[in-house]
Amino acid sequence: MLPSRKYDCIVIGAGPAGSAAAMEMARAGLDILVLDRGEFPRFRIGESFLPRTKRAFRRLGVLDKCLALPHARKLGVEISLGDARHGSQYFHFRDVYGDGDKEAFNMARMHLDQMMMESAREAGADVRTSCAIEQLPRLEDGNVTVRTTHGEFHGRWLIDASGQASTIGKELGQRRFHSFLRNVAYFEHFEHVVRPSGRGQNCFALTIADEGWFWLIPLDATRTSIGFVARETLHRNLDVPSEDRLRWAISRTPMLRERMANAIGPEKNRVISDFTYRCDPFAGPGHFLIGDAAAFLDPVWSTGLTLGLLAAEQAAGSVIRMSRNSSPATERARHNAWMKRITDRAFRLVEGFYDPNFRDLLFSRNRTKQLERAFVTLLAGEIDDIPFGVGLRCQALRGLCAVQRVWPVTGRVRPFRIALSSPDAPTAIVSSAPSA
Repeated sequence: MLPSRKYDCIVIGAGPAGSAAAMEMARAGLDILVLDRGEFPRFRIGESFLPRTKRAFRRLGVLDKCLALPHARKLGVEISLGDARHGSQYFHFRDVYGDGDKEAFNMARMHLDQMMMESAREAGADVRTSCAIEQLPRLEDGNVTVRTTHGEFHGRWLIDASGQASTIGKELGQRRFHSFLRNVAYFEHFEHVVRPSGRGQNCFALTIADEGWFWLIPLDATRTSIGFVARETLHRNLDVPSEDRLRWAISRTPMLRERMANAIGPEKNRVISDFTYRCDPFAGPGHFLIGDAAAFLDPVWSTGLTLGLLAAEQAAGSVIRMSRNSSPATERARHNAWMKRITDRAFRLVEGFYDPNFRDLLFSRNRTKQLERAFVTLLAGEIDDIPFGVGLRCQALRGLCAVQRVWPVTGRVRPFRIALSSPDAPTAIVSSAPSA
């Protein structure tokens, strides 16, 4: 009987991070197997990308493929309160420090994920879908075994890009949730949502309430992704069925009511929970974690896909170097250090959003332009190689938040509270079949 094939690396998950890692390794001449429990095309959220994401796609050689898919330009972020007090604040990527990309795009993930999976196949990876992981009997340097619904597969190394399934994190008991960011998102796709014009044209719209926040993401010429991310205190105590909570929140938020006045979409919403966790250490005997399998962040600044693609580059590089006799201990240490540094930065950026003192500064009319540009640079996803001056300005911004906490340097912004707001006439969402 012939011995079973032993791959150079097995990748769990054919999403963008897993497919990117597979492309890198296959193009370097390695024998790569990608396993995914799902089928393509498939629905996913995470539809808003950053300028740094665009650069990662360009490096992979798939940017032209991305831009050939249905998409919408993204020039910056529009931030508003739910009742529109203080107007809208605009943060444009053209103000980013450095010579990186000054704009990005949004698109439905079903298109992107399909393209990335097919590109991994074109690069030479063996991609198998509808293949669920059952067990990881062996995780050793140079020797891993993955047991699936299609049998056992053997490899020298394993990259876990399984997303929120967190295959290795759950197997090894490493997944730890954030102390207070235990949020839930309620979301759907709609047609005919009013989009901002003027300074807000082609911007990701973020609307803030005390109980959470809304995203409004244009996906193409007519379709918009709408979501409401609710804080734990609301989603645990609200006496409304989970599939009706998006409509409930919209009906009580003037800014959303206005933009959804003529929207067409499903009456019921989708739900995703288990925000925000990390699964460190991010590398161990025989394996590396990337993307949402390593850490899942609250999606407020759209950092997830960027972090996944950057981590894919790091993990793939480690496997390639080990195939050329680099030490596994060295590569593990390198990956863990890089992932910890980047993940810590991303977590600080997300945590800052939920600080009411930061909200005060966001809506201040006396914002310092240099500090604002440093903030926009991080919003653009430039967190893997932060210029020294940007880092200093971001530290200064955190210092201002600390000062604001005890001695206001700018006015306090009274939060808009959904729970205290009365619903207007029923939100005019005309029922249609759920989006694919």
